[in-house]
Amino acid sequence: MSISTSPTGMPPATGMQVRPEESSALRKVIWFSILQLAGAVAGFAVGFYVFVSIFSSLSSLSLQPNATPAQVGAALGPLFQGISAIIFVTAVIQLASVGVLTLAFRELGKVDRDKFSIPSTLTIVQMVSIVLLSAAGISLVSSIPNIIAQAPTTSGGLPPAFAALLGSLFVDFALLAVGVVVLLVGVIGGQILGLWRVGSRYNETVIKVGAIFTIIPLLNIVAPILVLIGAYQVKGRLPAAR
Repeated sequence: MSISTSPTGMPPATGMQVRPEESSALRKVIWFSILQLAGAVAGFAVGFYVFVSIFSSLSSLSLQPNATPAQVGAALGPLFQGISAIIFVTAVIQLASVGVLTLAFRELGKVDRDKFSIPSTLTIVQMVSIVLLSAAGISLVSSIPNIIAQAPTTSGGLPPAFAALLGSLFVDFALLAVGVVVLLVGVIGGQILGLWRVGSRYNETVIKVGAIFTIIPLLNIVAPILVLIGAYQVKGRLPAAR
């Protein structure tokens, strides 16, 4: 007979069988952590790329002292195109990781619906926010060279093309603000709450600490590592599922 957990939320006793969904969900939590680490590496790559590219671009630009805004915008175009590409890659990795976590919570929801139905829904909200933030970020970064190129060189009213670019810039900032709010809802109510309940279900403090660290700057760097370690420990303790 398959036994999932005790009424107190403690892990199944040694020798008792767990449901197959639990082992599968823990494997997905492990993969979530691995993908999160890959996303963190990609994020550091963004910062490193921007830092190196800015200085190399400034030193290698063959612009005359009286270069026009159009020439400056064209020269900086490849830099911002590279940043946009890295944002896209990072967003894809984050989407993949949160998608895997959503599947993990859905499987655990088959065992304990009350605890994992909300996290499995709000991680989808988190995925929507990632799409929104990445789209707005790419649009914003891609528009910077055009804004530089269209910058007015004489006093007077703003050229229509430049004014239109500024309008799109404000739209991008508004979308970023909305995306941040939606992201916080998804991260707190989905990822953090869900991982905390995984840690509570299997009495694994390391996972709960990793869940809390997710929202804390700097400490969020080690959060995926803690979740990875905790999930491995839980999976090793669980008896084989049938």
